[in-house]
Amino acid sequence: MDAAVARLSTCKVSALSAETQLALDAVKLNGKLADVYLQFANSEPALLAYLTMESALQRSSLTLEEVECVKLLVSELTQCHYCLSVHSVKSRAAGLDKSTQIAIRRGDTLENERMNVLCNLVRKLVTTPGTLAQAELDNARSVGFSDQSLVDICLTVSTIFFTNITNHINDSDLPFPAAPDIQPNQS
Repeated sequence: MDAAVARLSTCKVSALSAETQLALDAVKLNGKLADVYLQFANSEPALLAYLTMESALQRSSLTLEEVECVKLLVSELTQCHYCLSVHSVKSRAAGLDKSTQIAIRRGDTLENERMNVLCNLVRKLVTTPGTLAQAELDNARSVGFSDQSLVDICLTVSTIFFTNITNHINDSDLPFPAAPDIQPNQS
């Protein structure tokens, strides 16, 4: 299968500001920079804001497993195949096995109640317009999500939503194998 051509131009690192070049150092993998960052660099302010938010997530109250759960779920809800590919790999490294990943994406009940509540909360935030119901907020607090955690969940949703919709414009090539197809839960 031929690789798709990105629909956003790929900026040259040398053409970017020193501030952007420095910020991109944090996302290099084995000394290499994924082209998608250079495509997002068509708006250096947007790329810098995104990278700053991602850096803040590393200091958030959420565990890496929780962050990857949110990113996997939002990517499923938006059907971003690029981010599903990336976060299938990253969530596995964070401790979410393949069956848990599929359960998160399908909306199945998870064995871990805190993760269940997290998935339900994120699904409501992304798919239900308007103010979150008080019962949802109470449920999140009942499993230990503090006010800081609630804001950190919103930050996580925001960062992944940015990459999801930007990749929808860009039609970015998958960096890893495609995430497995899932069948909706029949129950």
